Amino acid sequence: MVETVRDRLERMKNTPYGNYEPRREEPKEERFLTPESIYMKKVDKVIMQIETLRTKMHSGTDQYISLYQELKKAEEDFLALLQNPEDKFMDLPTAFSSRVESVKKKLLTKKF
Repeated sequence: MVETVRDRLERMKNTPYGNYEPRREEPKEERFLTPESIYMKKVDKVIMQIETLRTKMHSGTDQYISLYQELKKAEEDFLALLQNPEDKFMDLPTAFSSRVESVKKKLLTKKF
């Protein structure tokens, strides 16, 4: 015999829970904030902002001039982050460093 949805819901409602234990959240691994991770987050944020502004500018929006001004400000912020003399002493991953260098090269040669 085919069980209807109503029958199934009634059966589930009347079934005792038994040894049911609610799921427990696994404790999250605590990460220490290092100068490298803080610096990487700042740089990633500015890079994403630059890419977003470029995408918006090329989408044919009416706000081209204001987006262009925001893009120039974001590019200046990016280059200012790279001028920090302490960056030379940070232990940054090579993938991150190569990404930053490619974005820097694009900005300085104006090839997008």
